[in-house]
Amino acid sequence: MDKKYGESLDDWNRKTISQDTPAPKTSTADVLYSEALRLSKAKRYKEALCLIDVAIENDETNFEYPNLKGVILENLNRFSDSVKSYDRALELYDAEEIYENKARMLYRWANSLNDKNRALDLITQAITILPMSKNDEYFERFWYLKGSILDCLERPVESRRCYLIAEGMTEEIRKLDEQVDFLKNTKDTLINITGTRFYYGMEPFKKGIIVNLIREDDNEHDSDAIRVELEGETVGYVANNEYTLIENVKSATEIRKTDFKKAEVVLIYLDEYVICRLVK
Repeated sequence: MDKKYGESLDDWNRKTISQDTPAPKTSTADVLYSEALRLSKAKRYKEALCLIDVAIENDETNFEYPNLKGVILENLNRFSDSVKSYDRALELYDAEEIYENKARMLYRWANSLNDKNRALDLITQAITILPMSKNDEYFERFWYLKGSILDCLERPVESRRCYLIAEGMTEEIRKLDEQVDFLKNTKDTLINITGTRFYYGMEPFKKGIIVNLIREDDNEHDSDAIRVELEGETVGYVANNEYTLIENVKSATEIRKTDFKKAEVVLIYLDEYVICRLVK
Protein backbone atom coordinates (compact mmCIF):
# COMPACT_ATOMS: atom_id res chain seq x y z
CA MET A 1 0.00 0.00 0.00
CA ASP A 2 1.15 3.50 -0.80
CA LYS A 3 2.12 4.83 2.64
CA LYS A 4 1.78 8.45 1.58
CA TYR A 5 -1.86 8.09 0.71
CA GLY A 6 -2.87 4.97 2.62
CA GLU A 7 -5.72 4.29 0.20
CA SER A 8 -7.29 0.90 0.73
CA LEU A 9 -8.16 -1.68 -1.88
CA ASP A 10 -11.83 -0.96 -1.23
CA ASP A 11 -11.29 2.72 -2.08
CA TRP A 12 -9.77 1.74 -5.41
CA ASN A 13 -12.56 -0.75 -6.11
CA ARG A 14 -15.25 1.86 -5.58
CA LYS A 15 -13.65 3.84 -8.39
CA THR A 16 -13.09 0.79 -10.59
CA ILE A 17 -16.50 -0.89 -10.58
CA SER A 18 -19.59 1.08 -11.49
CA GLN A 19 -21.89 1.53 -8.55
CA ASP A 20 -24.89 1.40 -10.85
CA THR A 21 -25.63 -2.20 -11.78
CA PRO A 22 -26.70 -2.32 -15.43
CA ALA A 23 -30.34 -2.87 -16.11
CA PRO A 24 -31.16 -6.55 -16.65
CA LYS A 25 -30.74 -7.71 -20.23
CA THR A 26 -32.06 -10.77 -21.95
CA SER A 27 -28.87 -12.50 -23.12
CA THR A 28 -27.28 -15.22 -21.03
CA ALA A 29 -23.92 -13.43 -21.19
CA ASP A 30 -25.39 -10.22 -19.81
CA VAL A 31 -27.08 -12.06 -16.96
CA LEU A 32 -23.81 -13.74 -16.08
CA TYR A 33 -21.99 -10.40 -16.31
CA SER A 34 -24.47 -8.75 -13.96
CA GLU A 35 -24.08 -11.52 -11.40
CA ALA A 36 -20.26 -11.46 -11.73
CA LEU A 37 -20.38 -7.71 -11.12
CA ARG A 38 -22.49 -8.22 -8.01
CA LEU A 39 -20.14 -10.89 -6.67
CA SER A 40 -17.13 -8.70 -7.38
CA LYS A 41 -18.61 -5.85 -5.38
CA ALA A 42 -19.15 -8.35 -2.57
CA LYS A 43 -15.45 -9.33 -2.81
CA ARG A 44 -16.34 -12.86 -3.88
CA TYR A 45 -13.75 -12.68 -6.62
CA LYS A 46 -13.21 -16.38 -7.34
CA GLU A 47 -16.92 -16.92 -7.89
CA ALA A 48 -17.11 -13.78 -9.98
CA LEU A 49 -14.22 -14.99 -12.14
CA CYS A 50 -15.97 -18.26 -12.92
CA LEU A 51 -19.08 -16.41 -14.08
CA ILE A 52 -17.31 -13.77 -16.15
CA ASP A 53 -15.33 -16.50 -17.93
CA VAL A 54 -18.59 -18.16 -18.96
CA ALA A 55 -20.00 -14.79 -20.04
CA ILE A 56 -16.97 -14.26 -22.29
CA GLU A 57 -17.40 -17.74 -23.77
CA ASN A 58 -20.97 -16.79 -24.66
CA ASP A 59 -20.06 -13.37 -26.08
CA GLU A 60 -16.50 -12.47 -27.07
CA THR A 61 -17.41 -9.06 -28.50
CA ASN A 62 -18.54 -7.10 -25.43
CA PHE A 63 -15.68 -5.02 -24.00
CA GLU A 64 -17.34 -4.79 -20.57
CA TYR A 65 -16.72 -8.48 -19.93
CA PRO A 66 -12.89 -8.56 -20.24
CA ASN A 67 -12.77 -5.17 -18.50
CA LEU A 68 -14.57 -6.64 -15.47
CA LYS A 69 -12.40 -9.74 -15.68
CA GLY A 70 -9.33 -7.49 -15.48
CA VAL A 71 -10.75 -5.91 -12.30
CA ILE A 72 -11.44 -9.31 -10.76
CA LEU A 73 -8.00 -10.71 -11.61
CA GLU A 74 -6.40 -7.57 -10.21
CA ASN A 75 -8.18 -8.10 -6.90
CA LEU A 76 -6.88 -11.67 -6.88
CA ASN A 77 -3.36 -10.22 -7.35
CA ARG A 78 -3.07 -11.98 -10.70
CA PHE A 79 -1.63 -8.88 -12.28
CA SER A 80 -0.11 -10.34 -15.44
CA ASP A 81 -3.42 -12.03 -16.29
CA SER A 82 -5.22 -8.79 -15.51
CA VAL A 83 -3.08 -7.00 -18.12
CA LYS A 84 -4.19 -9.48 -20.77
CA SER A 85 -7.85 -8.93 -19.93
CA TYR A 86 -7.56 -5.13 -20.04
CA ASP A 87 -5.68 -5.34 -23.33
CA ARG A 88 -8.43 -7.53 -24.76
CA ALA A 89 -11.04 -5.00 -23.61
CA LEU A 90 -9.07 -2.24 -25.33
CA GLU A 91 -8.97 -4.24 -28.55
CA LEU A 92 -12.77 -4.26 -28.44
CA TYR A 93 -13.27 -0.64 -27.36
CA ASP A 94 -10.75 2.18 -26.93
CA ALA A 95 -12.16 3.73 -23.75
CA GLU A 96 -10.68 5.99 -21.06
CA GLU A 97 -12.29 3.88 -18.34
CA ILE A 98 -10.29 0.83 -19.43
CA TYR A 99 -7.03 2.79 -19.64
CA GLU A 100 -7.70 4.15 -16.16
CA ASN A 101 -8.36 0.66 -14.79
CA LYS A 102 -5.20 -0.71 -16.40
CA ALA A 103 -3.10 2.23 -15.16
CA ARG A 104 -4.38 1.78 -11.62
CA MET A 105 -3.65 -1.94 -11.78
CA LEU A 106 -0.09 -1.28 -12.97
CA TYR A 107 0.31 1.14 -10.05
CA ARG A 108 -0.79 -1.56 -7.60
CA TRP A 109 1.48 -4.11 -9.21
CA ALA A 110 4.48 -1.77 -9.11
CA ASN A 111 3.77 -0.92 -5.47
CA SER A 112 3.80 -4.62 -4.54
CA LEU A 113 7.17 -5.55 -6.04
CA ASN A 114 10.59 -5.91 -4.43
CA ASP A 115 12.16 -5.89 -7.89
CA LYS A 116 12.49 -2.12 -8.27
CA ASN A 117 13.62 -2.20 -11.89
CA ARG A 118 10.47 -4.09 -12.84
CA ALA A 119 8.42 -1.76 -10.63
CA LEU A 120 9.91 1.25 -12.42
CA ASP A 121 8.92 -0.17 -15.79
CA LEU A 122 5.35 -0.77 -14.59
CA ILE A 123 4.78 2.66 -13.04
CA THR A 124 6.24 4.30 -16.14
CA GLN A 125 3.72 2.38 -18.25
CA ALA A 126 0.95 3.44 -15.86
CA ILE A 127 1.84 7.12 -16.16
CA THR A 128 2.04 6.85 -19.95
CA ILE A 129 -1.45 5.40 -20.39
CA LEU A 130 -3.25 7.30 -17.62
CA PRO A 131 -6.00 9.34 -19.32
CA MET A 132 -5.40 13.08 -19.13
CA SER A 133 -8.88 13.61 -17.72
CA LYS A 134 -7.91 11.47 -14.71
CA ASN A 135 -4.60 13.18 -13.97
CA ASP A 136 -6.06 15.34 -11.18
CA GLU A 137 -7.11 12.21 -9.33
CA TYR A 138 -4.10 9.96 -9.82
CA PHE A 139 -1.31 12.20 -11.14
CA GLU A 140 0.35 13.03 -7.82
CA ARG A 141 0.40 9.55 -6.33
CA PHE A 142 1.70 7.92 -9.54
CA TRP A 143 4.64 10.34 -9.77
CA TYR A 144 5.37 9.99 -6.04
CA LEU A 145 5.57 6.21 -6.39
CA LYS A 146 7.92 6.55 -9.37
CA GLY A 147 10.09 8.92 -7.33
CA SER A 148 10.27 6.52 -4.39
CA ILE A 149 11.22 3.62 -6.69
CA LEU A 150 14.00 5.73 -8.22
CA ASP A 151 15.16 6.56 -4.69
CA CYS A 152 15.51 2.84 -4.00
CA LEU A 153 17.49 2.48 -7.22
CA GLU A 154 19.82 5.29 -6.08
CA ARG A 155 18.91 7.58 -8.96
CA PRO A 156 18.45 10.81 -6.98
CA VAL A 157 18.22 13.30 -9.83
CA GLU A 158 15.41 11.44 -11.59
CA SER A 159 13.73 10.82 -8.25
CA ARG A 160 13.86 14.50 -7.34
CA ARG A 161 12.37 15.41 -10.69
CA CYS A 162 9.44 13.01 -10.14
CA TYR A 163 8.66 14.55 -6.76
CA LEU A 164 8.74 18.03 -8.28
CA ILE A 165 6.41 16.93 -11.09
CA ALA A 166 4.04 15.44 -8.50
CA GLU A 167 3.93 18.78 -6.69
CA GLY A 168 3.56 20.75 -9.91
CA MET A 169 6.69 22.80 -9.09
CA THR A 170 7.49 23.94 -12.62
CA GLU A 171 10.06 26.58 -11.59
CA GLU A 172 11.93 24.11 -9.40
CA ILE A 173 12.02 21.61 -12.29
CA ARG A 174 13.53 24.31 -14.50
CA LYS A 175 16.21 25.06 -11.88
CA LEU A 176 17.03 21.37 -11.50
CA ASP A 177 17.39 20.98 -15.27
CA GLU A 178 19.70 24.02 -15.34
CA GLN A 179 21.87 22.51 -12.58
CA VAL A 180 22.09 19.15 -14.37
CA ASP A 181 23.06 20.93 -17.59
CA PHE A 182 25.71 22.97 -15.76
CA LEU A 183 27.28 19.89 -14.18
CA LYS A 184 27.45 18.12 -17.54
CA ASN A 185 28.86 21.01 -19.56
CA THR A 186 30.97 23.24 -17.32
CA LYS A 187 34.68 23.51 -18.06
CA ASP A 188 35.45 24.22 -14.39
CA THR A 189 36.95 21.57 -12.13
CA LEU A 190 34.27 20.76 -9.59
CA ILE A 191 34.25 19.14 -6.16
CA ASN A 192 31.50 18.47 -3.67
CA ILE A 193 31.75 18.96 0.07
CA THR A 194 30.61 16.18 2.38
CA GLY A 195 30.31 15.68 6.13
CA THR A 196 28.62 19.06 6.59
CA ARG A 197 26.13 17.64 9.12
CA PHE A 198 28.98 17.04 11.57
CA TYR A 199 29.82 20.75 11.63
CA TYR A 200 27.47 23.62 10.75
CA GLY A 201 25.17 21.91 8.26
CA MET A 202 24.33 23.77 5.06
CA GLU A 203 24.08 27.18 6.69
CA PRO A 204 27.62 28.44 5.84
CA PHE A 205 27.31 27.66 2.14
CA LYS A 206 26.03 30.44 -0.07
CA LYS A 207 26.70 30.88 -3.78
CA GLY A 208 29.97 32.77 -4.28
CA ILE A 209 31.48 31.93 -0.85
CA ILE A 210 35.19 31.06 -1.02
CA VAL A 211 36.41 28.16 1.17
CA ASN A 212 39.94 27.00 1.92
CA LEU A 213 41.17 23.50 1.08
CA ILE A 214 43.57 22.03 3.67
CA ARG A 215 45.40 18.77 2.99
CA GLU A 216 45.48 16.40 5.97
CA ASP A 217 48.51 14.19 5.41
CA ASP A 218 48.18 12.61 8.85
CA ASN A 219 44.45 11.77 8.59
CA GLU A 220 44.17 8.21 9.93
CA HIS A 221 41.01 7.44 7.98
CA ASP A 222 42.04 8.77 4.56
CA SER A 223 45.58 9.76 3.62
CA ASP A 224 44.18 11.83 0.74
CA ALA A 225 41.73 13.76 2.95
CA ILE A 226 41.21 17.45 2.25
CA ARG A 227 39.54 19.50 4.97
CA VAL A 228 37.30 22.42 4.00
CA GLU A 229 37.57 25.56 6.12
CA LEU A 230 35.63 28.81 6.21
CA GLU A 231 36.94 31.67 8.36
CA GLY A 232 39.19 29.24 10.23
CA GLU A 233 36.38 26.77 11.04
CA THR A 234 36.03 23.27 9.59
CA VAL A 235 32.80 23.02 7.61
CA GLY A 236 33.29 19.66 5.87
CA TYR A 237 35.60 17.59 3.67
CA VAL A 238 36.09 17.14 -0.06
CA ALA A 239 34.15 14.01 -1.04
CA ASN A 240 36.41 11.05 -1.70
CA ASN A 241 34.43 7.80 -1.87
CA GLU A 242 31.60 6.24 -3.85
CA TYR A 243 29.04 7.00 -1.15
CA THR A 244 29.65 10.75 -1.16
CA LEU A 245 30.79 11.52 -4.70
CA ILE A 246 28.39 12.43 -7.50
CA GLU A 247 28.86 12.46 -11.25
CA ASN A 248 30.97 15.14 -12.92
CA VAL A 249 32.95 16.12 -9.81
CA LYS A 250 36.53 15.31 -8.81
CA SER A 251 37.49 13.40 -5.68
CA ALA A 252 39.96 14.57 -3.04
CA THR A 253 42.46 12.03 -4.38
CA GLU A 254 42.15 13.44 -7.91
CA ILE A 255 42.78 17.07 -6.92
CA ARG A 256 45.30 16.48 -4.11
CA LYS A 257 48.40 17.02 -6.23
CA THR A 258 47.09 20.15 -7.96
CA ASP A 259 47.91 23.74 -7.01
CA PHE A 260 44.35 24.56 -6.02
CA LYS A 261 43.95 25.70 -2.41
CA LYS A 262 40.55 27.36 -2.61
CA ALA A 263 37.10 26.65 -3.97
CA GLU A 264 34.02 28.75 -4.70
CA VAL A 265 30.52 27.54 -3.91
CA VAL A 266 28.52 27.48 -7.15
CA LEU A 267 25.32 25.65 -6.18
CA ILE A 268 23.55 23.44 -3.67
CA TYR A 269 22.54 20.36 -5.65
CA LEU A 270 19.45 18.32 -4.74
CA ASP A 271 19.33 20.22 -1.44
CA GLU A 272 22.22 18.15 -0.05
CA TYR A 273 25.37 18.44 -2.19
CA VAL A 274 27.56 21.54 -1.89
CA ILE A 275 29.15 21.92 -5.33
CA CYS A 276 32.25 24.09 -5.66
CA ARG A 277 34.64 25.01 -8.43
CA LEU A 278 38.35 25.10 -7.77
CA VAL A 279 39.94 28.55 -7.81
CA LYS A 280 43.50 29.77 -7.25
